[in-house]
Parts: sequence; structure tokens; C-alpha cells
Amino acid sequence: MKKRWMTVCCAVLFAILVMAATDTKAADEAGIWNQEAVETYTEGTVTYHIHPSLNGEAAWVYKIEIQGKVKDLSVPETILGKRVTRLGCPEFGSEEEDLDEAYATLFGTYMEPWHNWDGSNAALSALKTIQLPDTVEVIDRSAFSGLDSVTELRLPKNVKEIQRYTFFGCGKLKTIVLPEQLESFENSSLWGCPSLKKIKISKKNQAFQVKGNCLIRKKDKALILAVTGGKKFTIPGGVKKITAYAFGGTKSPAIHIPASVSKIEKAAFNRDPWKMNSNIKDVTVSKKSKAYARDGQCIYKKSDKSLTIAISNKKGEVRISERVEKLTPDISLVNCAGLKEDPTEGILKRVVFPSKLKHVIVPAFDAFEADEVYFTGSVPPKVTWSKSADEDADALPSGSQVYVPKASAKAYKKWYKKHKCFEYLERRDLFHTYNPGAAF
Repeated sequence: MKKRWMTVCCAVLFAILVMAATDTKAADEAGIWNQEAVETYTEGTVTYHIHPSLNGEAAWVYKIEIQGKVKDLSVPETILGKRVTRLGCPEFGSEEEDLDEAYATLFGTYMEPWHNWDGSNAALSALKTIQLPDTVEVIDRSAFSGLDSVTELRLPKNVKEIQRYTFFGCGKLKTIVLPEQLESFENSSLWGCPSLKKIKISKKNQAFQVKGNCLIRKKDKALILAVTGGKKFTIPGGVKKITAYAFGGTKSPAIHIPASVSKIEKAAFNRDPWKMNSNIKDVTVSKKSKAYARDGQCIYKKSDKSLTIAISNKKGEVRISERVEKLTPDISLVNCAGLKEDPTEGILKRVVFPSKLKHVIVPAFDAFEADEVYFTGSVPPKVTWSKSADEDADALPSGSQVYVPKASAKAYKKWYKKHKCFEYLERRDLFHTYNPGAAF
């Protein structure tokens, strides 16, 4: 009797596994696209361009053309009998292929974030609302960039990844509801969204939570994106890490770091890779913090005395604390007045490096693009290269007027020669000496 029961159980289990394998195979086939096949479907003044899946069951909408002005757009669940499961321009293909310095949007335009070009046009400016079906599982990079009149977006619950620049330049976007199944999120997806006030996600989501209007990754308690408002914003307690560009879109002039934070990534308080954040005027850290401390215009890491955040004054000057002994590439610079011609560039007027500076890891000096750079130490710091540094990177400050202590001029000239910065040795108008006692 027991043998017969075991036989029946095994048979049922085998049947279940076969069905699961069949379903998985079907799902895999649906995810394999025939990019050579192009089908179109027009509904009113909106035309959808799709690639079908190889099994003919799914549709990848790679372009939506809008004729005239459409206020409300509702992407259908099915097009030509196929379930819409993917939105966005493919990275590879013929005419849809990336340009040299731009990415394609879902609406047939091109965006270029490093020049603040979001791909908006007259047709998109009339679009107020857009509804996406829950059949969608994939949204490609930069798909909705340039929707500068849409105020709220609710994303399909089955989307697992939000890629780079997805909503770049959505200037009037106030609220975004992230997918219930979200597993991966790029905060660059919401760069250029100055009106954003609320970010929401289902409590059922396993990877992320929203606390204090901050998107936090659960597994390592990392702050991914902060949607801030008010004169002062305090990072929620319990956050252990602040990721790069987490405060890129902040409007709060003052940020407070709680004692729970033990790691701050490079450029965490920068606007993006090309712009410093001039909105942030001040950053403070809890006195109970075991990892970080503030001294003067600097927040530094206690364990190795490396600079983490430099806070410019109103004149565009930074004097780095004497407690700082090390510069790494993991630096954020805030309150940058910049040059009068372009106040968003974050170029400083003057930077003064401390006399106790011992070690600099390239490209740390790149964080301080200044008119004048002062070294106060009698001995130049040791310079090493990080693995991520570009081969063409300048080891020492470039594009600045460099000032060194008169008594240590020979040591600094030898230092510049060692690191092949010959321009500063050949031009007297770039390399200067000064008397530290008189200057400071």
C-alpha cells in the first residue's frame, strides 16, 4: 500500500515539474524577440510600433508616435492580439540603435543627459497623463524621458528593474508609484525632475521600502534616492549607507546625517556626474556618529581621516580641515557658487589643502576644480592611483593657479615633475610660491 502511495506521489510530482518546465520554456520563448519583424497599430492619432516575440504571443513596443496634441495616453494591454510586455527602444538594432552621444526614448526622440537634453518635443508637451498596463514587465532605459507635462506616474506592478534615465527631464512630475515587484533601481532614472515630491512603493515589495520620502534598499539599508523638501532634511534613522547621487534632486538647503550611517559613497550629495549640487548649502552629522565627524567646512571619516564632504562658503572657497590626512575619489562637494557665467558648474574660487595631508588617491583632486589651489604642507602628499582612474587623468590639480610654500618650492617642483605635470614647471603664470605665515 505504501509503495503504491509513493508511486502516485512521484507521478504527481513529475507531472508538476513537467508543467513547470513547459511554462518556463513558453515564458522564455515569449522573451525572445524578432527585431527584424516590425508591426504597427494605429489608434486615433497614436501609432504603436512593435517587435513581436518569436512565439507570436508578446509585443515589445519600441516606439510610440503621436500626431497632434494628445492629453491622455493609455497604452493597451494587447496590440494585434499580442500581450504588451516591454516598452522602450532596444539598445541594439538598425534604426533604433543608440547614437554616438544620445539615447532613444519610447516616443522616437533622443535624449542626452550630460548636456541636459531630455528629448521633449511639442507633441509630448501636451501629454498630461499616461496609463501603463500591468502586462508590462520590462521598461527600457530612457523610455519616458522628456514627458515634461506629466504630473503622476504609476508603474506596472510586474516591472522588476528601473534603468538609467527612464524619467529624465519629467519637469512637472510630482508623484511616482514604483512597481510592487521592483528589484533594481537606478536613481539617475529620476534626474531632472525638480517637482518630484512623493515616491511610493507597495509594502509588499521585498527589495525596497519608502521611509521619510526616501527610497531605501532593504538588504543593506542603503539610501538610494531622497525626495526632500523644507529648509532642513534629516535622513531617516537606521539608514547605513548613502549611495552615489542619492541627493541629486534635493531642494532642501540643509541635510543632517544620523549616527546610523557608516558609509557614504562618492558624489552622494552631487547633482549628477556633470554638475555639483548648488541647492545644498550645509551638511551636518550626528555627534554620536562613530564613522564620521565634522570640522570646519569638512565632514571626514574617522577611521582613516579621509575627506567625505567639503562645504564651500558663499565666496566659493573651501579650506580643508587640518584633521583630514587623506583624499580619495569618494568626495562630495556642496554649496558651489561656481562661475558667474554658469553658476551650475560648481567651479570654486579657492581651495586650501591642509598641512597634514599625507595621501591622495587619483582622481581625488578632480573634485576641486578651482581658480586657485593652495598647498600648505612642507612636504607634498603621496599620490597613488585608484583602479577606476582614467589613464589620461591628471594626477595633480590642473587648470588652476597653484600656490606652494616658498620654503618647499623645490620639493613641490620635483613632485610635479614626478607626476609629469610639466606645464606647471614651464609656465611661471601657473606655479607660484607664497609665505604661509602672511597668507594664512
